[in-house]
Amino acid sequence: MNALTSSLRHTRSSGQLIWLIYGVTLMLGLLAALPFYNTLKAEDEDSLAFLNLLDGFDYTVYSDFMHRSERAIDPLMSVGRWLGVLYLLLNLFFAGGILMRFSQPRGSFNTGLFWQACSHYVGRFLRLFGVTLLFLLAGGGIWLVAGTLVGVMLSDELTERGLFWVGVLFFVLFALTATLLLCIGDYAKVLMFREDERNAFRAFGQAGRLVLQNIRQTYGLYWRFILIGAGLFGIYFLIDEAIVMKNWPTILIMFVVQQALIFARAGLKVWSLGTAYTVYATLLKPTPLTRPAPVFEPLYTQSPATEPNKDEPQSSVD
Repeated sequence: MNALTSSLRHTRSSGQLIWLIYGVTLMLGLLAALPFYNTLKAEDEDSLAFLNLLDGFDYTVYSDFMHRSERAIDPLMSVGRWLGVLYLLLNLFFAGGILMRFSQPRGSFNTGLFWQACSHYVGRFLRLFGVTLLFLLAGGGIWLVAGTLVGVMLSDELTERGLFWVGVLFFVLFALTATLLLCIGDYAKVLMFREDERNAFRAFGQAGRLVLQNIRQTYGLYWRFILIGAGLFGIYFLIDEAIVMKNWPTILIMFVVQQALIFARAGLKVWSLGTAYTVYATLLKPTPLTRPAPVFEPLYTQSPATEPNKDEPQSSVD
């Protein structure tokens, strides 16, 4: 729990970083939300049927609207999918800045250093994402294919309930494998940052050995963050059930709740990666490297008119 509480303390002191990530996420969402709203407003033709959706999802209203306005909605759906890909790339981009923040917990947040770190490490993390995705397709795909084959072979012998539990079993195996690989990917990011490692395959292999040798301290904490995230969504759905959006005050309340959830997810993302950074520093690395991580200098220079204090000792730079 020391690593968890220590990283939480550093996360709480990084409010500017969380607000920055939240702001970028909000702007990204508005890129899709505003055109979608304008299209819906133009296509609804002042129909009152959409008011039925305030009490909950109504498939009849949805199907009738899509049957009439599918051509206008399809391009927006495509934009939403591409924005999802962009959101994933932004997460990779922010990872270097988040790790830089946790490597300098005592200093104040510097936006310039944050963007420098993001830009410096994004290429490495993109290669690491490709390696992680490759292992996800191979490792997770095995359970999906095996589950499908087992279901086909036992379809004549088991009832629908039996086939359901077979599917649940293989889905759980898939989920455990996928989350383990994603956990290894996070520690590989930390390894590439701290040890200045550029080879994504080597970093993933070293991080894999580290995680498997310390499964409770690494994968166990990773699952705690998954459960915390699931708990946040559970609280949101309970509030959504309790507050029926029938007027502007209730709509405003739910909007605030939704934005609070997005902000909490941004903080959880920072906290999770910061915990991986803290845990890595406390564990024995499988094959420690000696190359130091690059040091980013502040984005300002000393004024020519400022002279060094002759009474202070001078340090040399190698």
